[in-house]
Amino acid sequence: MSRRWRAILRGESPLAFAERLGRRIFYLVPSERRCKFCNAPFRGGLLGRLGYTPSRKNPSLCERCIERAPEGGALVPVSVLFADVRGYTTIAERLTSVETTALLHRFYQTASVALLAHDAILGQIAGDEVMAIFVPGLAGSRYPHRAVDSAAAFLRGIGYGSDEGPWLEVGVGICTGEEYVGNVGGGGFKDFTAIGDITNTAARLQASAAGGEIVMCGTTYAAMAGAYGTIDPRDLQLKGKNAAVRSFRIRVQ
Repeated sequence: MSRRWRAILRGESPLAFAERLGRRIFYLVPSERRCKFCNAPFRGGLLGRLGYTPSRKNPSLCERCIERAPEGGALVPVSVLFADVRGYTTIAERLTSVETTALLHRFYQTASVALLAHDAILGQIAGDEVMAIFVPGLAGSRYPHRAVDSAAAFLRGIGYGSDEGPWLEVGVGICTGEEYVGNVGGGGFKDFTAIGDITNTAARLQASAAGGEIVMCGTTYAAMAGAYGTIDPRDLQLKGKNAAVRSFRIRVQ
């Protein structure tokens, strides 16, 4: 499975003969939409009952390649994004539970539209926070650039840069590197995620971002090649880190 995960997530290692044959057979079945990993057509019927239906992690993939895939994964290049609502505790105290739920649904919907449009794989959704994973096998070789572009689109969807202004205060953190990505779990539960220092750093960078800001690591910034003009560099002492982390921040406006 590790070899298969590498082939899928990196988008560069050759698949086994049986998997290549399966992709060719699936291609013979006409369909307007199909899985970007295994080529399965999204047509319902028997294929749908077998799990060849759009994944909730990314509708361009099928459930069998993500949710229904066995536990396991591989070390792959990845950009991890975290976005968090600022002042959520105060918001929840001020609004009713129904109003808070409606606001979070709008937050999740706005995030999903922006992230999926840039070929993210959705990670955990926990209260006032969303996580997204960008791998070359889906987002292409410019996956760090896609992560930053998705963050900017998300913040614009929140209202930053508009005449009306944001309807929520949201900050974003992004970190890029190599770490373990795949289906992780135990005791009957598993979820597709990324685990390691890259994920932890992305979460810490997000915690340092003010509303409307994207804070990224040096590797992510280097991949941007000046696409966003002048970016504010800072050395941050992140929680749990022994040394300061060089970061770069941009403000969506």
